[in-house]
Amino acid sequence: MELPLWVDAFEQYGLSKWLRESRSLVIGYYPILLLHTLGLSLVVGPNAAINLRLLGVAGDIPLAPLRRWFSLIWFGLVLNVTSGVLLVYVYPVKSLTNPVFYIKLALLGFAIWILLRIKTRVFDDSGLNEADMVARGRMLAVWSLLAWMSVLGAGRLLAYTCHYLLYAVPC
Repeated sequence: MELPLWVDAFEQYGLSKWLRESRSLVIGYYPILLLHTLGLSLVVGPNAAINLRLLGVAGDIPLAPLRRWFSLIWFGLVLNVTSGVLLVYVYPVKSLTNPVFYIKLALLGFAIWILLRIKTRVFDDSGLNEADMVARGRMLAVWSLLAWMSVLGAGRLLAYTCHYLLYAVPC
């Protein structure tokens, strides 16, 4: 597989090199990876709890107050997108030459779309009672759980399916 020269130029960009080679405990590859993991837990954890509740788990917990968790999910999503962009900057060749990266992005888009649908269909209609909320959200919750598990799986596969770590340096 021949790599285009723009990928090498992107990799040699100052920010990319600095983040990749930094030994700082505050900014660099490992702190960014840590922030990505933290963001992921803020997105997937509350999302999974909401989905499981819609599927009948912990039925004694009322659904309506779980609406407040969406601000935590949005914060985690902003943290994830920001750290994700920086991770691509750190190893652009590793990400941009891997088809699994594009599969992950597509799955992420799908998972976010389902998350928005759950929020608007289930939580934004204040006229719904508990049974109506569950009825509207049950199938979306199944799809949401599957989508987020797929995003997590694709993200983990990125570490093992790359063709190049750096320009012309095979994994």
